[in-house]
Amino acid sequence: MPALAPIVLIAALVGMLIGAVGIGGVALPPALIWLVGLDPHTAAGTSSWSFLFTGLLGTAMYARNSVMPWRLVGWLTLGIVPAAMLGSLANGALPERVAMLPLAALVTIAGVHSLWTGRAASRRSHDLIGAARLSPRSAITIGVFVGFCSALTGTGGPVILMPMLLAVGIPALTAVAASQVVQIPLVAFASIGYASQGAVEFGLGTMIGVIAAVGVVGGGAVALKLRQEQLRRLAGVALTVFGAALLGATVFSFFGS
Repeated sequence: MPALAPIVLIAALVGMLIGAVGIGGVALPPALIWLVGLDPHTAAGTSSWSFLFTGLLGTAMYARNSVMPWRLVGWLTLGIVPAAMLGSLANGALPERVAMLPLAALVTIAGVHSLWTGRAASRRSHDLIGAARLSPRSAITIGVFVGFCSALTGTGGPVILMPMLLAVGIPALTAVAASQVVQIPLVAFASIGYASQGAVEFGLGTMIGVIAAVGVVGGGAVALKLRQEQLRRLAGVALTVFGAALLGATVFSFFGS
């Protein structure tokens, strides 16, 4: 119980970041390990379950504002669904620090890349053209990678999907909106895989998910008011900070064990 206050604060912050820039979930598994004392596998499973709530509310909010790229989401989901189950099952056999290292590197590189380039500078805030340019085969391939890696690490999906969509030229707001809805099938199937191994604390995960979902509303309101270039830069900063922090924590775990 002493860890309840910081967990509530982290859940609210994670929700705001998910709503605003599509990422933030990467902070939750380490928080559950360090503050609550969960083992890495249960932390990943509980995090996955909590992101179901942020995905549902985030999807409703962005769909209501007519910025959801449904065609892109459909192709991504075809790849995500089977891969998410496999990723959650693989988590039980793979040391958490090994799984988090490539994630940390990917997020850091994507953040730096997003800050360095200016692809979204001239895009209108509701532009969905970039989503239409991504072929179904490419979208499904991205979905497989995102589904497996997200379920493997318990990070919910957006933290991996966002940098990949930005890298292929998808406008920032479109990428954020897509990241909201892909959480739903991803975490649903990942949670089934974790639950089959007894690695989900449903009560704790539900509490975190509800708090984070409230934060999504605030974060989404900010994202919808920003210009594409502002949102892209905000996403780049968040990705770089999270990636560097996760990379540092992962490297520290090697020397601290």
